[in-house]
Amino acid sequence: MAMLKRTTWLLALVPALAAGQQSQPQCTQPTGGDPNRPFPVCDVRAVITRGPYLSAPTDTSATITWMTDVPSHSRVLYGAGALNREQLSVKDGMIPVGTLHSVRLTGLQPGRTYQYRVTATPVLELNTYWPKKGQEVESATYSFTTFDSRKPTTSFVSISDTHESAARIDSIMRRIDWTKTEFLVHTGDAFNGVTSEAQVWDGWLQPLIKGGLSASKPLLFARGNHDTRGPFARELERYVPIEEGRFYYTREIGPVHLIVIDTGEDKHDSTQVYARLNRMKEYRASELAWLREHTRTSARLKQAPFRIVVMHQPSWGWLDDDTTTARAEWSAAANQAGIDLVIAGHRHRYSLTAAGGPAGNTYPILVVGQGQHATVDASETEVRVTVFGNDGNVVGGLTVTRRPRTDTESGSVGRAMSLSGPRNDERQLAR
Repeated sequence: MAMLKRTTWLLALVPALAAGQQSQPQCTQPTGGDPNRPFPVCDVRAVITRGPYLSAPTDTSATITWMTDVPSHSRVLYGAGALNREQLSVKDGMIPVGTLHSVRLTGLQPGRTYQYRVTATPVLELNTYWPKKGQEVESATYSFTTFDSRKPTTSFVSISDTHESAARIDSIMRRIDWTKTEFLVHTGDAFNGVTSEAQVWDGWLQPLIKGGLSASKPLLFARGNHDTRGPFARELERYVPIEEGRFYYTREIGPVHLIVIDTGEDKHDSTQVYARLNRMKEYRASELAWLREHTRTSARLKQAPFRIVVMHQPSWGWLDDDTTTARAEWSAAANQAGIDLVIAGHRHRYSLTAAGGPAGNTYPILVVGQGQHATVDASETEVRVTVFGNDGNVVGGLTVTRRPRTDTESGSVGRAMSLSGPRNDERQLAR
């Protein structure tokens, strides 16, 4: 196996060898003892094998991720109208070298369209002195548009529980109208368990990119319980980099204040199947404290026409052994935040719980089933959600109408809404 990997590496680095020739790549050679003499450069180029794609951008920044076939360093050329700016990643004063690349662009303008190219330069030998490098390669030119809270409308699609099925993702992607869709929300369980880099790409990211995200439509990810399992789960955040460095965050998109919640595992930390390697109780407690503080301090949350939560488990997941108390705490925090709508997955079937259910929620809870997709069209006066089944027919949906805001949201003001399709109460959802 080691010899096979070494052979693959040489074939990737030296195209002449792959063609059956015996010549080595031409390289410049440093001469003399001057530490400022030029480093060696070889006639070798990397191949951009995956991506690029956009992960959880904001109104003033965007993170672009891609992969190369050989270890390289990278940069992004970008600009509004011309590629007149560049950005690269730096960590602890050094430029990263590897096959996975993520570069964050900052200082962008809300609602503006930017063009960009990604680049990669092979690092053939990362020596202590005079590392040996190859030639830079550039991608095609792509574009994206930053989020903008000043926009009067936004439209996005929410899917869930694709469970590393490329065929399932392909089917969903074909049914989405990408001309109207500004971004995609995936509410978790992208995997059965996260086992390898190849699985992350082949069973999830690559089908999403090929199916409609391309290099222009952003992906927003709310982690599911299955996404916390497996030997590669601890690496997942590197493939969906989030500016905040965690799996819960907010975004301002047109009239929507979007809150992404990580509902964590669906079993307690003490469950033997996890061999006591989880600490979800403390993690979720910190997340709940963050939501309460965000509710207290965020002017945008108070002012936005609509506040939508996207998450995996519709009943907020597990926090400690008293799940009833834990769920009540999360529901109370959501009520205090004045949440207008929750969109979730996890149950693998469509359901809709109206406000005023047994859990004390003052907001509707929509569950998007496996193989389904929900279109969300928001204006300054209403949010209209339609859920389509895997046959393309409408399964159900709802419309939420904007309501008056108060400086201190108590959650006691009812929401005007109309529902369509079958409905479920919270007891049914909790089965």
